[in-house]
Amino acid sequence: MIRDFSSPPAPRRSRLGLFAPFAVFGLLVAVYGAYWVWMSGQIRQAAESWVAQREGEGYAIAYDRLSVGGFPFRFTVNVRNPDIAAPAGDGGWRMAMPQVSASALPYNLTHWIVAFGSPAEIDLAGEDGTRSLLATAGTSRISLSSSRAGTVHAGAELESFRLIEREGGTVLVETLDRLVLASDVEEGDQMRIRLEMRGLELGADQLDEAMAGAFGHRIDLLRFDTVVTEWSALAADANLAVWSASGGEMRIAMAELNWGDARLGGEGTMGVDDALRPEGRLSVLVTEPESLVAALVDGGIVASGDGEALRLALMMAPRRDEGVALPFRFQQGGIFLGPVRLGDTGPLTGQLPSVPDLPELSEEDADGQ
Repeated sequence: MIRDFSSPPAPRRSRLGLFAPFAVFGLLVAVYGAYWVWMSGQIRQAAESWVAQREGEGYAIAYDRLSVGGFPFRFTVNVRNPDIAAPAGDGGWRMAMPQVSASALPYNLTHWIVAFGSPAEIDLAGEDGTRSLLATAGTSRISLSSSRAGTVHAGAELESFRLIEREGGTVLVETLDRLVLASDVEEGDQMRIRLEMRGLELGADQLDEAMAGAFGHRIDLLRFDTVVTEWSALAADANLAVWSASGGEMRIAMAELNWGDARLGGEGTMGVDDALRPEGRLSVLVTEPESLVAALVDGGIVASGDGEALRLALMMAPRRDEGVALPFRFQQGGIFLGPVRLGDTGPLTGQLPSVPDLPELSEEDADGQ
């Protein structure tokens, strides 16, 4: 008799364990797909309700198509050929473009990135009639983050921007290489604004001849970091007079300008006076004093005698590592650098153009995702 010493066969295992992970994954995909379809409907409904609310406020809004896409990684609202016109009480402006899209991640519907198509038609109402403009850009988008209290962060980015008049083709902005803006609502009813702008070249007729002769048409760099106080008074209806009456001001922590022979940096406080003219004082650091004075005199902005007075003030002013410090003042409609009056300034627009609130989901929808 031959005995079998081989190992007994292993017990047969159920194949259910092999397919269980795939079944769970498929279930999750189905649940997520159902959530995406449901939430996309909620987002579309919120967008359509926003349009209806704005039209009830006097806005005229038209578009060819509104759709929600982006599955599975994001929600993207696409609006084809939007055309929106504000009522006179909100500035009377109009804007039309080939497309607008707004995107958000499924797990964070409080942060939207809005991209604008190019070219954009812009109409601005003024005392002398409507000004019709055409804007083009390689990149044009804004970023908005909100909470239950409203928008808490807003940013903007522009690249390769150009602005002309639609009738006649007059160039207002020949080019703007890049602009980055960030603003955040902070405690104490303050808005912090940070701006960096590079390569701004204005049209040939957009600057005073003296300024263009002194510094040229291209601003290489403009950068500042400022805090706007009494923000709620300004945000309520964008009225400078109400904001100023409530004690609002701009506290500039840092400012920098590179424009031709002007190499300036500074800090200080700005506001508006009773006539809505800029009012305030900055401590300006002049990096190249002699070049700046020569440009002001050669351009005819200041007389030769005032140029000598400015040179004397710069010689006597305190020196720092970054340059020579001088006061730069806006006072009673005048613009002063040290003891010399550079020019005049008129009142700013009392009522700034108002932008309608963006559509929002209900608190239950936002909390539920």
